[in-house]
Amino acid sequence: MIDETALRENMMKLDTAKAQLEGLARQQELIQLAIEEHVKARETVKSLSTGASGDDLMIPIGADSYIYAKASERKDVVIGVGSGVSVQRNAVEAQKLLDTRIEELSQGFQKVSEKANQVEATVQQLSQLVQSQYEEMQAGQIA
Repeated sequence: MIDETALRENMMKLDTAKAQLEGLARQQELIQLAIEEHVKARETVKSLSTGASGDDLMIPIGADSYIYAKASERKDVVIGVGSGVSVQRNAVEAQKLLDTRIEELSQGFQKVSEKANQVEATVQQLSQLVQSQYEEMQAGQIA
């Protein structure tokens, strides 16, 4: 016969696993947003580097908003390297750096997804266990 303490313990484990799963889902959302931001930056750098001097450009400034600008002969990009530090790179180097970051973020997203799948399996197992323990306790009280 299942005692109430074991049921409560498993319910706490289930709640903890559910909270962990929610946290992982939030991490996935943030990583996905970062990937999208980096892809937009890479595409902007790419279009900037292929444009001729004087071409009209629409430069994304965030929130699906753009400004009009004219391409100059200068094709350098100022790109953040972390800790609030930015460096100037040519367009090709900037694209490579952004590609590397996109790949790193994608790998991070994959790792978080794998962990979320593991936690989700744990949630399912604990849910089934708690349900069966509860039903067993109820059957014991009726008898």
